[in-house]
Amino acid sequence: MPRSRLGPLAIESKLGDHPSTSSVWRAIHVQHQKAVAVKVFSAPFGGTPEARRHFADEWERLKPIQHPGVAKCYGGGFEETDAYLAYELIEGETLSSQLERTGRLSWENTLDIAEGLADALEYLHSQGIVHGAISPEKIIITGFSPVLLDLRQDRFSSPFRTTRPPTVEQVARQAPELIAPGVNSPGDHCTPASDLYSLGALIYHAITGRLPIDGETIEQVRANAQTQIPVSPASIVFECPVWLDKLVMRLLEKDPAHRPPTAAAVKLALAEVRKRSLSRAGVAEHVSSGFSPLQVTTQREKDEARALLGRGVVDLNAAEEEEEEDVDATVWHDQPWFLIGGLVAILLLLAYVAWPASEQTLRKRAEALIAQDTRSALAQAERQPLREILVRFPDGPNAQWAQQQIDRINVIQFLHQLSVKIKNNLPIKDQGELLHKQAQEYAANGDFARAIDKYRSMVTVLGEDSQYETAVNAARYQIAILEKKASGETDAAKIVQNKLDEADELLANNRVVEARKIWYSLVELYGDNSNLKPLIDQAQKRLAENE
Repeated sequence: MPRSRLGPLAIESKLGDHPSTSSVWRAIHVQHQKAVAVKVFSAPFGGTPEARRHFADEWERLKPIQHPGVAKCYGGGFEETDAYLAYELIEGETLSSQLERTGRLSWENTLDIAEGLADALEYLHSQGIVHGAISPEKIIITGFSPVLLDLRQDRFSSPFRTTRPPTVEQVARQAPELIAPGVNSPGDHCTPASDLYSLGALIYHAITGRLPIDGETIEQVRANAQTQIPVSPASIVFECPVWLDKLVMRLLEKDPAHRPPTAAAVKLALAEVRKRSLSRAGVAEHVSSGFSPLQVTTQREKDEARALLGRGVVDLNAAEEEEEEDVDATVWHDQPWFLIGGLVAILLLLAYVAWPASEQTLRKRAEALIAQDTRSALAQAERQPLREILVRFPDGPNAQWAQQQIDRINVIQFLHQLSVKIKNNLPIKDQGELLHKQAQEYAANGDFARAIDKYRSMVTVLGEDSQYETAVNAARYQIAILEKKASGETDAAKIVQNKLDEADELLANNRVVEARKIWYSLVELYGDNSNLKPLIDQAQKRLAENE
């Protein structure tokens, strides 16, 4: 898009993992001085009056949508033959970029992302909106939470849409009913159930690092999507919990009627996955006790459960026959023992919930989360047990420890968000981030001394300003790391020392020209590295002595 202005927006630069093919731009609303992400659509002659009215109705429908897991739509407009939608600008790394960098995610991180997306989809579906294009490149991880991008109400039939043909990967994540042979308009079949299928495909990809449907061409993927049953995630990644595996395979059912009925049901299932995984419940216990959001209903599932347990405890027909034989007995849930036992259990549960955890219990919970050493677990530790220690036990023996852990978690999050900004060339917001970026550039070039000086100057200059408390703590954290690295002899120092020894040997054999070449090369290559200054000074001294 060659123009520099689009209505009230000043266009700056392209956004996206692959800017050359992106139609999304970073822009500034001139009047409000607010950064936004603007998606631009081209239509022949600017579209018909009816299409323009329909597009305007769409953005008016999207503007009231408010959810922390969905990038807000501010509205849209028309400019000559272009139309555009302006969205909230979300800074962070896309899930697609994460997967390209790491190959796949741990099931714990995937569960965090899935819970956030399921919550967002529950809200959207309650508002009568189907996203229709859930994929890793449309999800940004900001802090520890996912945000869904590119919200549309009429994604497929509007003339104001992306005209770029879909890729094989995009088609492999779509529900079978959207890409079945003979389906000309996916919009006619796009439902909440198709969103849930795409969510399942995304979870599958994140856990396994591969797509659920094979195919080298779009035609092959379309055909395979109708019949191919994906290999279960737990068969590829052994640490994937059976409960998460079960949910993913249910989301990827070919028939929409066999998928979970709503995004709310998926949320409940994900919560149960987390609960059972944290409690370390066994597979046999899972199968025998049932999994409420994913009930065992088909004969194949009964056979799988029977195989896991080695006996017919899930033979529902046998259970029904036993009930028929005992027709004269009182219904079990009306038995006095059950009613009394249930009442006692409820009272015990209420007492357990109401009774506040001790300071030592809170510390153990925090230590368990910190030991997982994932960003989501650290955030959970900071939000609940650590903060609760400070609020309830401000003078207790663990208060100082809790504050130290909170400071460390804030530092980790600060450094992670800064690395995302630097990697994606996002704007630096304040002096603390700028100084950190400069120090990191020195450290990346092996100049630890200058990096440490930069961090120390940050502590001196910004140390008394509460606004920069986390940045200053991060500087202290980086100083400790760099001082440890600098305390040992680096590979570069070894190389330079070896070259100096080689030059001295050449000089002793009257091969002055060759020795001078080594000294010159050392000065030229390492003259700006303050860590190697004593060695480079030796090279310069030898040059001066042998002019």
